[in-house]
Amino acid sequence: MFAQQLGQLFKNEKHRQDVKVGAVFRNIRRGNIIETAKVLDIAPDSMGVPHVHYTLSIQSTHQEGVEEHRTLGLASFAEKFSGAVTA
Repeated sequence: MFAQQLGQLFKNEKHRQDVKVGAVFRNIRRGNIIETAKVLDIAPDSMGVPHVHYTLSIQSTHQEGVEEHRTLGLASFAEKFSGAVTA
């Protein structure tokens, strides 16, 4: 159990290192909903916790693309968007 948790920690750390300004990530959800996030900025909040500011584009077969600006803590962002898009 501990080894599994430790492995997940290192996996998440690797994803966090991949999160850089200008990077693009994709998350495919159930129902063929595709979320694409482009990192605009990474900055600490007032407590020093790094947050990712990004543009989120959502596409699905049921609606036209939606685009909005969002913010997530770096750890949460890396967990949600683990699929980096290469150019």
